[in-house]
Amino acid sequence: MQLLTGGRNIIELVREISWSGDKKEVARKINFTIYQNEHDSQMPKVSIKVGDDIIMRDDRGKPLFGGVIHKIDRKSQEKTLTFLAYDLLFYVNKSEISKIFDSTPEAITRNICNDLNIPVGSLAKTNVKVYYPCIQKTAYEAIMIAYTQAGYATGNVYMPMMQNINQLCVIQKGQYSGVVLEGTYNLEDATYSVSSENVVNKVVITDKDGNTLRTLDDISSMNKYGTVQKVYKSEDGKDANAEAKALFHGIDESGSVIALGDVRAISGYSLAVQDSKSGLYGLFYIESDTHTFTDGKHEMSLTLAFKNTMDEKELPSSS
Repeated sequence: MQLLTGGRNIIELVREISWSGDKKEVARKINFTIYQNEHDSQMPKVSIKVGDDIIMRDDRGKPLFGGVIHKIDRKSQEKTLTFLAYDLLFYVNKSEISKIFDSTPEAITRNICNDLNIPVGSLAKTNVKVYYPCIQKTAYEAIMIAYTQAGYATGNVYMPMMQNINQLCVIQKGQYSGVVLEGTYNLEDATYSVSSENVVNKVVITDKDGNTLRTLDDISSMNKYGTVQKVYKSEDGKDANAEAKALFHGIDESGSVIALGDVRAISGYSLAVQDSKSGLYGLFYIESDTHTFTDGKHEMSLTLAFKNTMDEKELPSSS
């Protein structure tokens, strides 16, 4: 493992690295801690400031992370410095834009990245044209609005991520990473969870004044989990039945694993799990990942989903 800042590899000074990503948090990040004792003349010194670049590579030199230091914590008693860095999606998620778009998500993404001076890598092709006024939306929202609309047409799920240190790419989310976790080989712990807490199995459709028009229900779910009801108030220009059906929700299934680390297993991709004891067996989608590197050991903790979902952003309201 290499950790570089200003062209210098500081990995020998690092006590621990945590490299993580989450579909909901947009940017990937790393936290790393170094030991610094200004009274020890034998210890190498390193000066890292907020705003400095940081690059992490694997043992073969392949770039895993490129970003900028945003926070530094100093603990005097422990004589340590802890650094937090985000990749360039941090700026995409923080920067606002105001434009009217009428193009494909690929072209829209290139346009946005050009404005933010962020290099572009490979972008998932949709060939779907999207028109929308994007006023005071973050650049990330603007990209996801376009790709959400394209996803409705193509049936695919999309996710932006940084690759090759500083290139913004958009992938088809859920591609197989090539990682297989097995209980007797590299899987340390696994948990399967199922919950009915968010079940919705009955929807009442009303007119604009609140008068009941009709009711939709899932009798099987109601008999099994009890009745949880929502009300949908009809809106002009919207299909009441379709909108009401979208409110239904079944049971939630999720999983989590702790395993020997594999840098291919990151949020946005899928992996195979073969663990009959927990009930996790098959292909699962990585929603969040935390990779920890300490004392020569690489361990990862993953949150898994049974369905491949997208961080959908809808078209701005015309009202």
